[in-house]
Amino acid sequence: MAGRPLQELEELEELSEELGKLLLSGRAAALLRQGLELQARGDNGLLAAQAEATRLDTELRAAEETVARALVAREAAVQRGRQRLRELRDELRRAREALGSLRDSNGALRRELEELKVQQQQLEEDNKKDEDGVISLEYIIHLYHKLSHISWDHEAEPWHIKGVHFGPPIAQPIDIDGRRHSRCFISDYLWSLIPSEW
Repeated sequence: MAGRPLQELEELEELSEELGKLLLSGRAAALLRQGLELQARGDNGLLAAQAEATRLDTELRAAEETVARALVAREAAVQRGRQRLRELRDELRRAREALGSLRDSNGALRRELEELKVQQQQLEEDNKKDEDGVISLEYIIHLYHKLSHISWDHEAEPWHIKGVHFGPPIAQPIDIDGRRHSRCFISDYLWSLIPSEW
């Protein structure tokens, strides 16, 4: 469209030259009318071209504005995506740290469990030894009772030696305060209760 007004201007120049020649030759009025018509057509074409250029400029600005809004929205979406990515990376880092802590804790718990198993095994062994010891202690107490014929009062205080001696002639109570007598005296007295004849 821009080429047409240029062509019309060229035609207008040619017409002006012709007009100058015609004025000199006498046909000036007809040529002047023709020139004015050509100029009016050129002006109309120029106005149409300007209107088309204005319309295209308005459409271009509207398209630029739409693209700019879309670009701003896209940039905001990208920023939100980057922020979410940072949050997810932080969350992943915290989860890895928590997992490492749990692994460390799990290792410590395993070691503690192993120690508890060893302690339990040791306690079971000690308990078995104690049971064996209790059996033999019970046997010794029974044997001592058979030999000495003394039945002890086990509810008495530790310093209070109390029981009953079932000797050959009669049953005789034993009541000795261990705080007043020496161990040697108590031992000699208890041995004196055991008959020496078999």
